[in-house]
Amino acid sequence: MKDLLHPISLVVAALGFLCLLRDIPARRRDPATTALAAVFLLSGLSFLFSITPMWNYLDRVLGTVNLSVPLAQSCVIALIACQQVVLTYWGSPPDIARRRARAWLGAGLAVIAGLLVLFALLTPSAPRPIDFTLYYAHDNMYAAYLTLYVTAYTIGEVLLARACWRLARSSKRTSVRVGLRVVALGATITLGYSAVRIGNVIAGAFDTSLAGWENFAWTCGDVGAMLTLIGWLVPTITDQAQSVQCRFKQHLSYYRLRRLWLAFYSEAPEIRLPIDRGDPAPRRRFRSIGFKLYRRAVEIRDGRFVIRQYLEAGVRERSEAHHSARGLSGEELNAAVTADQILAGIAARKTGERPHPDWLTDFADAGPETSQLMDDIDALLAVARHVPRQRARTPHPERASA
Repeated sequence: MKDLLHPISLVVAALGFLCLLRDIPARRRDPATTALAAVFLLSGLSFLFSITPMWNYLDRVLGTVNLSVPLAQSCVIALIACQQVVLTYWGSPPDIARRRARAWLGAGLAVIAGLLVLFALLTPSAPRPIDFTLYYAHDNMYAAYLTLYVTAYTIGEVLLARACWRLARSSKRTSVRVGLRVVALGATITLGYSAVRIGNVIAGAFDTSLAGWENFAWTCGDVGAMLTLIGWLVPTITDQAQSVQCRFKQHLSYYRLRRLWLAFYSEAPEIRLPIDRGDPAPRRRFRSIGFKLYRRAVEIRDGRFVIRQYLEAGVRERSEAHHSARGLSGEELNAAVTADQILAGIAARKTGERPHPDWLTDFADAGPETSQLMDDIDALLAVARHVPRQRARTPHPERASA
């Protein structure tokens, strides 16, 4: 059962670590993110060390029989401490969180040191990657080793479940609430592993065996660990999904604004903002879709300013009457009228015919400036939907700047 479930758990831990690795550079000053990444890394190592082929490999290379036991279980104790560090930083002020985090890490190191000392006092005779606990259950030194490990493991999982349920009730983010509850559920399931290991210690004292419960122990341990890892990932995956959705919307908006931008650029190419080709910083920034979208919106606004002096009241009145007859109203009507005004203004600028000052008007969608960039983008997109595609090929601004 161990060699069946551990590889699955290892894959889950590795995927989670790679997912978090993407956010570490941007959050390198956030101890909680670093500790959470350590949880996935340590979890993956604990599963890796316990798989039979890796167990045998380490025995052969390091020359110490069954060394995978303290290596894997030291990783487990370390990740339990790191989980408490994550919760400490999530639920406490920074100064208090730092003190508590140091205490948790210190406690974890003390337990690991105790495990290593007790393991060194064992006298392992042969590799036991499958039934190590059952084989050594009657050894008094291993009973002490297992008691220390199971006690620290159980306390850590109980405290983890309690803290997650408490933080879940106070969190305002749905993804965090769901994730913490899944972590709490996983921690609760792992207590089945703890119960069997405690039973191994008691059974050893009475010269009996719990061999029939080994599959149950490994199932509880692996399933609980996988649920815990998945729970920790829920907020991160949600944030990254929202980020991907935002970038997709930005790409789509950038593409859909092209026809409106081309309408202005074909008559007023001076709206294209220059890019310093000799400075690598602006060039790197220009590759960002967010920057390119912002730049396109600014150029369109500049184009509107250029043709504003060519807007005739008669064009607006006729357009309003036409689109109102088509059933448009409200903001959609204003967007359609604005598109007609833009096309008429561009045509007037080409001929150089300015309307009489008494006949000047403003854009139909003119109103108070929006404070959010995407609100401004949405307003421009509404106008762009009513602008026909340009058939003429116009140099692309990004290529011209390359």
